[in-house]
Amino acid sequence: MLEEEKYFTITGCIFTKKEYLKSREEIEKLKTKYWEDGMFYDEKLNKNKAVCFHSRDIRKHNNCFNDKLINYEEFMIDLTSVMKNIDCKIISISINLYEYLKKGYTHNVYNVAFDFLLERYIYATKSSKKGLIMLEARGKEEDSELLKHIAKVINKTGTKKISSKELKYKIKGVYFNPKWNEEYSSTYVGLEITDLFSYPIHKYIKRSNKDRAFMTFEDKIVGYPNYEKKGIKKFP
Repeated sequence: MLEEEKYFTITGCIFTKKEYLKSREEIEKLKTKYWEDGMFYDEKLNKNKAVCFHSRDIRKHNNCFNDKLINYEEFMIDLTSVMKNIDCKIISISINLYEYLKKGYTHNVYNVAFDFLLERYIYATKSSKKGLIMLEARGKEEDSELLKHIAKVINKTGTKKISSKELKYKIKGVYFNPKWNEEYSSTYVGLEITDLFSYPIHKYIKRSNKDRAFMTFEDKIVGYPNYEKKGIKKFP
């Protein structure tokens, strides 16, 4: 197994409704600053498409993040400022796949990571608060498998540390959304924000050093400054 592929990381952002709406407004404002109406022409689709802040595309200068279309350096300064000011709590799980297999674990890695993430969501929210969970769609089969697992955990078994009763009380619904709506006219900003936070965390787990991006949002990680095993969990 290549060193680059050794870790599997999933990340979540916890917003109040007010925080989410404000964050969405700031992200949309940034998009309209660099792209007219926050849209760009996609040659593959042969139509205008909403700009989506996808970490990999930004890092690779792909598609609408091409240096010929925008002032990339200026955009990165603005993006960093926006991400620094977003008000949310961050939780993240990283599984060392090599150690996971070596120790003989056989459960679906995504399901295991999700359970850990779910526990941290419950720990990080006040007991009286209820919330919706939005997950990024990966594909019909993968989403169907995860949904079955989630339904079982919430409605029957609970996790190792959180009862089904508490999960049912705290979670109002679970939704799977792609990056764009069907018409490609808008995006799901919560997924974009989470994606932008997740990659620097993944790098931190792999290399044990904090890059500039990581340090701009480190104080949002649940448990900061002592977030190990809390806002950031490594397994095994």
